[in-house]
Amino acid sequence: MAESPRELMNDIKSTGRQAVDTGKNLYGEAKSELKSQLSDKRSELRSEWNDRFETIKHKAQDAYETSEDFVKDHPIATVLGAAAVGFVAGMISRRRH
Repeated sequence: MAESPRELMNDIKSTGRQAVDTGKNLYGEAKSELKSQLSDKRSELRSEWNDRFETIKHKAQDAYETSEDFVKDHPIATVLGAAAVGFVAGMISRRRH
């Protein structure tokens, strides 16, 4: 038998509420999953960049120590090289003015 308009309206409202609740639940689950994935990716990237930073830091430290050893082993060549660079820089600067 056909439902009354009131019963039909109540069924429509009930179905609408269920749809809204389902949508809210799906949104909450998707939001939670996305937050979890972003957190995991952030941790992964942070770890990767920390590893790269440490590698660069060690290479820079090795380069500094190597150049320090070179200066200690060849002081005259170092001073002459610095003087030559200063002379060339002065000549270039003088031309521009």
